[in-house]
Amino acid sequence: MERMCRNVHRSLKPGGEFFVLAQTPDYRFDGPSLANYGFLCEPTGEEIETGPRARVTALLDPPISFVGACPRREVYEKCLRAAGFHEVTWVPLEVSDAGVHEFGATFWEDLLAKPPLEMLRCRA
Repeated sequence: MERMCRNVHRSLKPGGEFFVLAQTPDYRFDGPSLANYGFLCEPTGEEIETGPRARVTALLDPPISFVGACPRREVYEKCLRAAGFHEVTWVPLEVSDAGVHEFGATFWEDLLAKPPLEMLRCRA
């Protein structure tokens, strides 16, 4: 991951921003289902060097699944800083006004109570 971060850093102009949309590093899998939002996120029970592995399924017709790593927060931060990034900031998930208008605030309660995604922003 650190090598990837270094390659990204080299590709940016000084002061350029890098954004990562990632599974919330400390996401807990024991809460409400995310099926209402079109996907599932389930632990595989495996742990690798950077963190747990999870199966993400997009509830399409037919469903599409993949297994990926869910790096811990400190892994992201350490690798980005080692690559030369600064102002490493985690940005919480928000629902747009249009989303609230279309589906209602109640629809989003489970998602916002236990957000599965988080944005990571940093500067080269």
